[in-house]
Amino acid sequence: MKQASFFVWSTLLALVASTVAWLPGAVIMPRGVVLQLSRSPLPCHEDGGIVAPDTTDVVPPSISRRNLFRVSLVSAIGVGCGNSYGIQALAAYTIDKVDPNEYDIYSTAQNLPGRLRVLWIGSGAMDVREGGARSGVYKNLFRAGNDVTAVDLLSPKLTDLRDAKTYAAQQGYKLHFQKGDATKLKFEEDSFDVVVCSLFLCQDFDPAVVVSGIQRVLKPGGQFGFYEHVEDIDRVVVGKVFGETSIIKLQAYPEKQNILAGVVRKA
Repeated sequence: MKQASFFVWSTLLALVASTVAWLPGAVIMPRGVVLQLSRSPLPCHEDGGIVAPDTTDVVPPSISRRNLFRVSLVSAIGVGCGNSYGIQALAAYTIDKVDPNEYDIYSTAQNLPGRLRVLWIGSGAMDVREGGARSGVYKNLFRAGNDVTAVDLLSPKLTDLRDAKTYAAQQGYKLHFQKGDATKLKFEEDSFDVVVCSLFLCQDFDPAVVVSGIQRVLKPGGQFGFYEHVEDIDRVVVGKVFGETSIIKLQAYPEKQNILAGVVRKA
């Protein structure tokens, strides 16, 4: 009798979900808890996905209305067939609906006491000094007193590197460059206080490999700040590597720009 009753309720939920799936507009999930309707990871950031509330600090992952219908139906069928599919409540993390600011992300990542050893991945040519495309050196992203190691697969011109080091020194921090492959970071484990990157994880490699390497070289308690136009990069940084408890902030405002940014801390 209990199983039959649960099947009825599951079927009703599937019907509700199927109705919601085809309604216009966004669906907003409840604060802090999301229903897991199957064993599969909740899909996110698809067209028509859930909009995270902008007034909380805990927003569940986005899920498209059509996928909500699909997993609801599968869940209901699974319960009816007597297998272990069911409805489980689980804690969810949020992506704040905030227009990400690169300076703010780097500042938060470097918000640790003392002189910090910072790894800057994907530093680029360091040749652009003005405008929106200027190098991170000339965006004043690094805190005075820190020691910054820039890594890129291609070396900047000697004159550009010299000028960048001079500018960094004027801002009060030391800048070094080391040619290297981000998928094979050749630094010791637990060697950096902070790692940062911008518009880098979208390249032709597995971002999980790079982020796993970042976690390896971070010291316990160290922080990783990222500013990326990969719309679901949180699924790699948080979902695959650092975990939900690592989150300091996650931000996105897709109506304004295609950027997802955040800061996480290594346990």
